[in-house]
Amino acid sequence: MSVPTFEPRETHAYPAPAPHGPAHRARRGGGRVLAASVAIVAAVAAAGAGGYLGGRDVARASVPAAAPAVVPAVSGAAVNAPAILAKIEPSIVTVRTRSVGVNALMEPVAEQGTGTGFVIGADGLIATNNHVVEGAQAITVTLRDGRTSTAKVLRSDPAADLAVLRVNATDLPVAPLGDSSTLKVGDPVIAIGNALALPGGPTVTEGIVSALDRTVQTDAGARLQHVIQTDAAINPGNSGGPLVDASGRIVGINTAAAGDAQNIGFAIAINGARHTIDDLLA
Repeated sequence: MSVPTFEPRETHAYPAPAPHGPAHRARRGGGRVLAASVAIVAAVAAAGAGGYLGGRDVARASVPAAAPAVVPAVSGAAVNAPAILAKIEPSIVTVRTRSVGVNALMEPVAEQGTGTGFVIGADGLIATNNHVVEGAQAITVTLRDGRTSTAKVLRSDPAADLAVLRVNATDLPVAPLGDSSTLKVGDPVIAIGNALALPGGPTVTEGIVSALDRTVQTDAGARLQHVIQTDAAINPGNSGGPLVDASGRIVGINTAAAGDAQNIGFAIAINGARHTIDDLLA
């Protein structure tokens, strides 16, 4: 049985959205890959985009007309992906959830999901997306060294789609955090996560920052501001994983992907995420 994986949530637009079709709500289901996807209507291009990604239904989103235009990927951008992965992989974790839902006949069914997280405290603190763990009755975290531990949600902010987990572990390798305010459109980045819950280690996809300061609103009502747009592929299971710059530092948290559109993904800027997490832990 395949294990569902999680991705971003869904969104609407600011200012007034361009015309869009019906919004769809994501569901958890056993044996299904779940992606919290975002479909975006870019006012700049005046083009519609939406649909499905990895089994999770998507809503629609629009972006302010003043947002930077998408920049095509620069060929030969200097990113040493193997070196970056070697630097950051020890701090990346797999987040697995179990819960009980209902099927089409309203019968209870066991559900499972998989997402990504990264270590923010050597004493067992892990950051991920709230939608990865929301409603879960049991959460386990697998560290890169193979250890598996039960986790609990220490704090969460559904409006920001962020959650902090705690596991019973010490001396964990802490992920290096960068400064998302220094990002420029066209900067190379890589997205790391447990795409499709496939075994064998994290998946790495390479791209650029294609736009900055996007505003998207999830189908759960979370209005995410100052979001990074990237053409690095963000797939089901990447949710909660890091978006990393060329120096190997985390500049964003992979959170959403456009359903029908190609090469449009979204990450919560790490500077804003740090402020939210600091407030949660205060």
